[in-house]
Amino acid sequence: MGKKKGSKLANELSSPGSANVPKDVVIVMDGLKEFTTELLEWVLENIIASGHRVTLLGFMPWLNIPLSSKTWQDVWMLEFEHLSLIKEKKEWKNDAKYLKLQAVLDLCGKHGVVPQKEIVMGYPLPLLIVERIISLRATWVVFDSNRELRKNREFFAAKIPCNMVMMSEEGDMDMIKGRPMIDSGERTPSDQSPSSLAPTPLAPNPSFDRSDGFISRMIHWIHGI
Repeated sequence: MGKKKGSKLANELSSPGSANVPKDVVIVMDGLKEFTTELLEWVLENIIASGHRVTLLGFMPWLNIPLSSKTWQDVWMLEFEHLSLIKEKKEWKNDAKYLKLQAVLDLCGKHGVVPQKEIVMGYPLPLLIVERIISLRATWVVFDSNRELRKNREFFAAKIPCNMVMMSEEGDMDMIKGRPMIDSGERTPSDQSPSSLAPTPLAPNPSFDRSDGFISRMIHWIHGI
């Protein structure tokens, strides 16, 4: 994925007339694929601004023992805090998963962005991904090129209350217009035109949890309750 790809989107977000530059970006990634920082680099260079937060959200089904062993060898089962502990041992520089984790911290530090990492595991994955994105109060979502994600494009557009970008197999970035956010239990019209690329923001709430009234309404709406 070259730096030029998605430049139109980047220009819209960085233009003086662009409102609501994404503050909480969620990058949805296939947790069974080899981890790379490619999509993170694109987000840091084209979307998110200094002082904001980016969450790497890895998704995977329940794993059998062989796949589980493979996954434990990658970054998804590690926490950023593990680096400070493992650095006491010189061997960490020969371990690919720790080097990848350090690369994430270095990239985010360079751009002044706060990183975090989470995992979604289970079934049905599309629904679990939506629930986690809502719980993270994302103002923008970026999906990798996973085929199952693309098959559920319309589902994500209908359920996620902010705009999204989905990477194609060729590495191009496709814009997805998210539905309007729900406020006080009712659907509210979007203030933007259909061609607008500015995301519909969700109010930040660091102390938020699933018992919050807003998220309860959202989860009930997702399940059709």
